Amino acid sequence: MTTVRTVIGILGLYFLSQSAQAEKSAPAPVSAKHAERIELIEAGLRPTYGVRDGEKEQWTLAERMRHYDVPGVSIAVAIDGKLVWAKAYGVLDKNSGKEVDSDTLFQAASLSKPIASLAGLALVQDGLLSLDKPANEFLTSWQIPDNEFTKQEPVTIRHLMSHRGGTTIHGFKGYETGADLPSLPQILDGVAPANTLPVIVNQLPGKEYRYSGGGFTILQLAIEDAIGRSFADVVEGRIFYPADMTRSNFRYPVNDPNAATGHDGKGSLSMAGRDLVYPELAAAGMWTTPSELVTLGSLVADARNTGNLILDTALARQLVPNDAEMPGLGFGLNDAGDGLTFVHNGHNPGFSARWINYADGRASVAVLTNSDSGGNLIREIFSGIGHVYGWKQDAYEVRDTIPLSEAELRDIAGSYAFGQDDKQPVATISVIDGELWIDGILVERSRLHALSKSAYFVTKGLNFETERSASGQVIAISVEGEIRLVRLLSKD
Repeated sequence: MTTVRTVIGILGLYFLSQSAQAEKSAPAPVSAKHAERIELIEAGLRPTYGVRDGEKEQWTLAERMRHYDVPGVSIAVAIDGKLVWAKAYGVLDKNSGKEVDSDTLFQAASLSKPIASLAGLALVQDGLLSLDKPANEFLTSWQIPDNEFTKQEPVTIRHLMSHRGGTTIHGFKGYETGADLPSLPQILDGVAPANTLPVIVNQLPGKEYRYSGGGFTILQLAIEDAIGRSFADVVEGRIFYPADMTRSNFRYPVNDPNAATGHDGKGSLSMAGRDLVYPELAAAGMWTTPSELVTLGSLVADARNTGNLILDTALARQLVPNDAEMPGLGFGLNDAGDGLTFVHNGHNPGFSARWINYADGRASVAVLTNSDSGGNLIREIFSGIGHVYGWKQDAYEVRDTIPLSEAELRDIAGSYAFGQDDKQPVATISVIDGELWIDGILVERSRLHALSKSAYFVTKGLNFETERSASGQVIAISVEGEIRLVRLLSKD
């Protein structure tokens, strides 16, 4: 049966294919109240956490862009469903010096995942997919291989959207511009020209959360197989068009003069001419602007309450349930003490992003950068924004810490990596003058504070939890509950 929403999606596919698309009307001027708040934020970036009785840290946005060597930043804030301000800083590319603006496209990396979930739910709404039937019923060009785990519990679309499919492959490497790109079945089978291992199910589906870009690549293929159109077409027609997101896209090459260039490595070097392409679109391939993200975030919140052209209320409340302890579909859920939020981070080589939304629709905020080191800056921007607007999500928080004995300090010190065979540690924890310090790829050299004998944090906004062996020795640390780093054994 053809629904109103399906018709809108088809019309969206048509109009988005036309080259002469109408320009958006100019945004409303920023009110005096929000202009004052912008100035406070620009002058008042803060770490995510403060230590009680410790030194109070505060910086300007310009200072921290220089400190982290982030060439370009774009920010948008929506309040009560309306975009109230959007502002950009810096340049598209260090080599060109062209300034970014609020319409500049950035790679959103893993922010693609909740967009893929929205597209999948739109097809559920149309009866083309089902959340709880085996995903293999909708996959016609490839099948999830059966094994001991899938025979006990078949992988479903819900499993894939909630990172509970038991599927492997955390993230994807990308492909150089001009390289031969693998098909989705080749990526899932791990055969040339794919540059990653096969996506397999190696734990019981539905048992526990494990972040999986591989699972979202299966979802991408299920969406394409279910409707017989490309994933990019489906998202543009069913999500971007009705949401008036005329800049956002999943198209490669980007071929847009107002698209930011990524900058990677410690030197934040321009990636111009060596941009990466992601055929794993649902996991990592979206280009967008903060203004369009907060518009969509506001629409999702609205759909939870009244339903709209994006989703009906029942499905929107499965995408973002009422309880932060329940699994969201694509989004992470949180409640910092002032209401449920749905959030996501993004990181591709050269780009970093974060998007937060209050489920009651009071606010949506997105920050995109064109640098590997943008994540550190993003945390400080959100801390400043939350402090100025009075929100608790991502806002500056003062914490109480505990002292540790010399033995307890030594207990956690060491080098940590993704696996014992890794030659380069991801993080190194050292004891210096009776204090813990951490340094590595995830965070620049910082003081590591103890909340307890098992929980630690850095003021820049990362939390760590220790994992111990049966004998009580620290064998691993969990970073933000998402990344597990094992303690490297001494070679002595």
